[in-house]
Amino acid sequence: MKKIIFLIIAFVIIGSSFPLIAAENSSKNAGPEFEVGLETSIGYGFHALSIAVKNIGDSTAHNITIINLSIDGNVLYNNRVTTGWMDVEPGTTAFIYPNTMFFGFGRFTATMTITCDEGITGTGSGNGFIFGPFIFVP
Repeated sequence: MKKIIFLIIAFVIIGSSFPLIAAENSSKNAGPEFEVGLETSIGYGFHALSIAVKNIGDSTAHNITIINLSIDGNVLYNNRVTTGWMDVEPGTTAFIYPNTMFFGFGRFTATMTITCDEGITGTGSGNGFIFGPFIFVP
């Protein structure tokens, strides 16, 4: 009788650990995930806008690419889609500088959409001020 009770308890303990093992393996196989925004900066011309892309996922994001950059406000800019950026490891942040010239006066809001080879997209926005070609992002 003691052996039967022991076997039942052993099967219950072993059987209840399978969902935990499956949950651990599924979290390890999760892909990249992004937080996108503007980095605090002061700049002039082409490299005045710094886009911060943080990989908060569980795997590396390969070839980060800007697929859309839109700016609302009194800003003139040449919207060039930038391709072929670097890989971003989990927990690290990459800084991307769009290859475009900015000119304007006043406050603006930038909205960026990025993607990677894994097919994951991330969208973020940020505010800043522009005075001629000089950009300030607080």
